[in-house]
Formats: sequence, structure tokens, C-alpha cells
Amino acid sequence: MDLPSNTPPVSPELFAFAVRLATRAGQLSAEGFLGGWSSARKVDGTEATSVDIAVENFVRKELAAAYPADAVLGEEAGLRAGTSGRRWVIDPVNGTRQFTDRVPTFSSDLAYEDEYGPAIGVVNLPMSRQTVAAGRGLGCWLLLGEDPDPLDALRSGHGRLRAGGRTELSGARTQAHNIVGWPESLLTALHRRVMLVPTGGGVVDVLAGRADAWVIAGPAMGYHDLAPLPVIVAEGGGRITDLAGAPVLEGDGSVLITNGPLHDAFLEVVAESGEDHEARALLADAHPGWAAEGAALTAELLAALAPVARRAEHIGSTSVPGMAAKPVFDLQVSVADLAAAADAFDAPLAARGFVRSRHERDHVPAGRDDDPARWAKRMWSRRGGPGPDVNLHVRRTGSPNERLALLFRDWFRAHPGAVPAYARFKRELAHRTADLGSYAEVKDPVVDLVAGVAEAWAEETGWRP
Repeated sequence: MDLPSNTPPVSPELFAFAVRLATRAGQLSAEGFLGGWSSARKVDGTEATSVDIAVENFVRKELAAAYPADAVLGEEAGLRAGTSGRRWVIDPVNGTRQFTDRVPTFSSDLAYEDEYGPAIGVVNLPMSRQTVAAGRGLGCWLLLGEDPDPLDALRSGHGRLRAGGRTELSGARTQAHNIVGWPESLLTALHRRVMLVPTGGGVVDVLAGRADAWVIAGPAMGYHDLAPLPVIVAEGGGRITDLAGAPVLEGDGSVLITNGPLHDAFLEVVAESGEDHEARALLADAHPGWAAEGAALTAELLAALAPVARRAEHIGSTSVPGMAAKPVFDLQVSVADLAAAADAFDAPLAARGFVRSRHERDHVPAGRDDDPARWAKRMWSRRGGPGPDVNLHVRRTGSPNERLALLFRDWFRAHPGAVPAYARFKRELAHRTADLGSYAEVKDPVVDLVAGVAEAWAEETGWRP
């Protein structure tokens, strides 16, 4: 990677420390894979095993001893603040689903970020005894064995990775990851131009010249999944962005990794296939921890956004006991003035990983002769951390859309017998629609019908928001 004149390479000794720590973490995960474990589903719908927790705890302990002033962000235990301005990012078992299915393709990942940005990335594949590692200014390396010597690799040059130079898009060998969640438009557009194959070695294959690109779409990847990749790809001579061309750590959770020369051509195909490349709607079973997590999120946002925020509520399917849902928390903040709130909220929400959405109006339910301006809102979303994925809807106090969000939630809470039927409808709809946009379009009329029933219930019972 060509570095700007004011950007120093990372220390070889620090690089070696990171590689050795990640390989030791991988050894622990391999021992767990071959042994036994317990597991539980987290509030975001994903699974965590006792091995995930044990490996992360081990890495945290080693980092605390060696670099106590550095911050640490882990998939399982979250953020430990630091004072140095530098941060380590841990994904103890990347590919927990493969791990629990006894598929030996999981990895233990570690990243290091300093004041200049991504500095070290390590992906250890313990079952195949391979480690992909890169340090800023030091190159990208494929190291073999349980206990590789990264300093020897730097000295000898053995195992250095460098992406291929293919320039012809047609027929480019392209690995596709999470394809079950891809929007149909993206799948079709790429299928017509390139050779789509299942994910093999992913980034390793691109940088070793065995593949020309790796595409990850569908459900958004978390920050811990992505953190090692920018420096690995850059040092290996490739290029990485999200599918819209944004820096991958600031993007929408999608990933495009190419050999470099093909990158712009891939972005053009993606853009031509549709402006938005939404994932398919993938629903998770209801989690008993959603209620407590929703309460914690609303309390945090109310404290951060007060006094402009008058009220914060957990809404949507994750707020209804027993309801299957996308593992994304819908929250509602009520304000007096939307424009003033938007100005006041941008900075504190950005600091918490939120991005402002262009959507500024809710769907007006069928049959309502109402001015659409009364259904205005502002919206922010967060994907990939820190913390759970969130859709934050900011609506005017007393507006019909603020009221309807609360009524919809409270009607289902008061009628638990209706929850299984609505959940079955959502699952069937998710199975039959190509993306989230189509899912929402078909669901809206059904929500309108439920809202009509809920309005009659509100009148009968005297319900008020």
C-alpha cells in the first residue's frame, strides 16, 4: 500500500504481537470446535457460544496486560474505553453459524486502529492452519501453521499476497456471500456479467488471485466482521468499499472486494441494477431479551437527546412479546418541531453510529383522507454497531403517525392471540418477496387493516397514547 507522506508504517513488533495473539485465539476456538460448548441466542437474533465468550475473554486479558491504555471493542462484551486513542477490535469466532453446524470454515479475527486509521488486520483460520495478516506499510501475508513467525515472513518475503491484474469484467470469478439475503436485482445483474460462485476463501482467494472479487450483500455485516479487512485488502493490492462505493467501515454493511482494476466496473453494474440494494427480509424468532434491550436503548437516547426529545418509546415488532421480527429495534422519539430536532440530533446520533435517512414521511393508511404533510417525520438508522441495529423514527408529538405506532404496538400487546397469525404472515411474506422494499410495500395494506381494528379497540377501551 502506498502511504501518504505523513502516515507511518506500523511497527513490525506490534504486527507480530497481533498475529501471535490471533493465532492463539484461533487455537482456543479450534479446541472448542473439537470439544463441546453451550450456546444461546443474543438479542440481535444471532447465536453466541461459550467458545465465543471464552476466546474473547482470553484476548481481552492479553490486551489488558500488554496495552492497558488501548480501547477494546469486542463482539460479545462491547467496548472497553481507553486513553491512548488506539483501539483493538475482536471477533472471537467469525462464522458462529458454521462453527455450531460443525463446518470448519470459521475464523478468529483481530484488528488494530490507531490515529491514522486501520493499521493491522489478522484473520486466523484455525482448522486449516492459515493466517491472513497485514500491517500498514508492511504488506499482506498468508502464514501457514499453528505458530507462524510473522517477522520471518517480513524478512524472507515468503507468503506475501498480491491480487491479480484481471481487467475484463465479463466472466470474472466472483465469490458470493450471504446470497440467501441478496436482493433479486443484484443477483440477476451480476449473474449476467460475471461468474458467480459460492464463497470459498473470500478475501484470501481474491488476494491470492484465485478469485477476482468477493461480494457480501443481504444482512449487514457488523463492524467487528469488517474491521480487519481494509488494511488486509489495501496491503494486498486490492480495493474494498461497500456496494455503493463508500468506505467499508462507514458504509451500509455490504462489501465489495476486488483485485483493484475491476472495482469501478463492479460498482457500475451494481448501480445499474437499482439505486437501493436492500437485503431480503430475514426474520428471527422473538427473543425474551428484546424488551429489556429496547428499554435500555430508549433510556439512553432520551438522555442524549433531551430536552428536545420529549418522549422515547420502543415500538415495532420487537416491542411485542412473542412476535417474530427482523432483529432491528424500532424506536420512536417525540418532539415539538421536526426541523429543530433534526438540527439538534445529528451530532449526538452520529456519535452513536446513526446515519440520517432520506425518508421524511410515513405511509398514510388506506382510506384516510388526510394531508400527507401531517405524516412527516425524520429518521436515522444504525447498522453494524456500536450496539444493536436500530431504526429511529422522530415524529411530532400528537401527530397521527406518532399515535399509530403506539396504538399498533399496544393492540398486539393486548391481543396476544393475534400475534402468531401475524408472525406467520410476515414469515411467508419474507419468503416470497425479493427485498425489504417489496416486503414493506406488501405489508403496508395489512398493517392498515390491523390499524382499523385497533382504532375500534381504542375507541371502545378509551386507549390513549
